[in-house]
Amino acid sequence: MTGRSPASFSWLLPNPVKFRIRDLIKATAGELISGDPNALFERISIDSRTLRKGDLYFALKGPRFDGHDYVRPALERGARGVVLHALPKESDLRLEGVPHIIKVEDTERALQDLAGWIRSQSKAQVIGITGSNGKTSTKEMIASILRQAGKTLATRGNLNNQIGLPLTLCELEEDHDFAVIEMGTSKPGDMELLMRMTRPQIGLITNVGKDHLEFLGSPQGVLEVNRLLFDDLPAGGCAVVNLDDPLLKPFASGLQARTVTYGSDSTAQVSSSAIVSMPEGTTFRLTLGNDSLAAELHTPGSIHVINATAAAAVAWTLNVPLEKIRAGLLSFRPADMRMQVHKRDDGTIIVNDAYNANPSSVRVSVESFSQTYGLQPRWLVLGDMRELGPLSAAEHRELGEWLAKIPLDRVFLYGRDTRHVLSGIFRSEKIATVERFQKKRRLLSRLKEIL
Repeated sequence: MTGRSPASFSWLLPNPVKFRIRDLIKATAGELISGDPNALFERISIDSRTLRKGDLYFALKGPRFDGHDYVRPALERGARGVVLHALPKESDLRLEGVPHIIKVEDTERALQDLAGWIRSQSKAQVIGITGSNGKTSTKEMIASILRQAGKTLATRGNLNNQIGLPLTLCELEEDHDFAVIEMGTSKPGDMELLMRMTRPQIGLITNVGKDHLEFLGSPQGVLEVNRLLFDDLPAGGCAVVNLDDPLLKPFASGLQARTVTYGSDSTAQVSSSAIVSMPEGTTFRLTLGNDSLAAELHTPGSIHVINATAAAAVAWTLNVPLEKIRAGLLSFRPADMRMQVHKRDDGTIIVNDAYNANPSSVRVSVESFSQTYGLQPRWLVLGDMRELGPLSAAEHRELGEWLAKIPLDRVFLYGRDTRHVLSGIFRSEKIATVERFQKKRRLLSRLKEIL
């Protein structure tokens, strides 16, 4: 996210934290230019537009923006302190009501170091979760269960990278029992950074697929980055291993941490069976060791069952009672644009699963959608898949060939690279009604005509 402008953070609210300036100085090896080292801060901000009076403002810098350019607006909005790696003009520093100025070598690293320090002060059980598909939904399910058992912090949305993750960790409070931290990686070195801050006791990799191929090249490259979550768990920690994924199954043994396995096969310690997916929701049976229970999700699609099984495995590892596991799954609701169901007055059902598509996630979502809504006409709206690099054309074409085999009634394509999806679909003898649009407004206009 450092490559984006500060507008990317305009919706973020500053995070509740509790630390003294001396703690920040110690964690970051920073220099106190002015202010009281014993001053207590309870909020931080990285965006001058959402900053609240009394916040500590971190001036982050990226390739296309520099938070130092917004020091004056931050001070005018009431920042009580600023963290900088380049001192601004003297006139800015003399604005009234800004007693605390901290200079660090790198403001982004300072935010990460502060988050690591806050994490080190916490007694919470920390669960780290990553994977190609389903990590956000699984994270939300884990949090929904653990909230039945104690005070739980969870990553908001998908704030899971080098900036979003430390903002999440800065919300840790002394009385948190659990923290469910989503860890997003896109290139080599990402997981090392996130592990340094998070230090989870429990690790979960949901699956390994074709995401971020532009930087990681292949599913094996994805695994090499994400496996550090398992490899670096402490000896007393636990790796929760998906036996359904052939690239992850070998991790069921050989780690310094203990392992708990899950999957659709009864050989897993936590498994799911008897799945019934309907538009109203999904029911299934969960087996956890020697116990079992009837489980239910208020969301359609068998895609969610493996995620629910993973969440139950994490909770089982933490000795959460079965009735709380069941209640937590029942209270789960999907995040925005993840298998969200909208029902129109005329009976039309629209399923929105449009967030952050990659070749693996599209296949899983479309299969689940087709199975759940097999009695209704099925329309698919598909945009470009990102971060595929030189493999983009081939991956989009292969997806088109695969889509041609799925019982879809209409397909709507939008975006430059979907021309390759169209080419793949037309290679098949079985062709659904397909329309492709290069302009978003034309796609929306067409959908309004027929919906």
